[in-house]
Amino acid sequence: MKKILVVLVLGAILVTGTAFADHPEGSFGIGVQGGGGWSGGGGIYGGALTIKETVSPIFWAISFGGNYLGISGDVRFIEGALVDSINLHWYIAAGLYANFYVFSNDFGIGFGGQLPIGLSWHLLEFIELYFQAVPYIGVGAFFSRDSYGLDWGVGANIGLRLWF
Repeated sequence: MKKILVVLVLGAILVTGTAFADHPEGSFGIGVQGGGGWSGGGGIYGGALTIKETVSPIFWAISFGGNYLGISGDVRFIEGALVDSINLHWYIAAGLYANFYVFSNDFGIGFGGQLPIGLSWHLLEFIELYFQAVPYIGVGAFFSRDSYGLDWGVGANIGLRLWF
């Protein structure tokens, strides 16, 4: 049953990835975001450079904080107008992430899946403000401690993206 559900979700992502986009098809977006959250290991914070290139439906983020560097890619599989008269939209996305952590004498990695849920407001056709909550779950390892386990938590981001 789990395999069938995964296949259905992936199929929905591939089929509807750009069907509900609230930005012009084939446009390029670049932006910055900041945020924080809570993980299984404690509080996290940082920023990111976000990129939506023209070729695929993937929204990329290169994130960084005091002790980590990460990359993620998300596809919005559900999008809709919340208040169409002011260009306020909502979305649900699914994606993958990989994070690299450095603490004093320790190095770790984490990778897994995430489910961004957010609001997107186009102030002008080329300026987007957004807020999203990002629950995630995956696996992580810290090598000098020989520690392995779940990498999980919830983040919250606010960002600004320019569309060209």
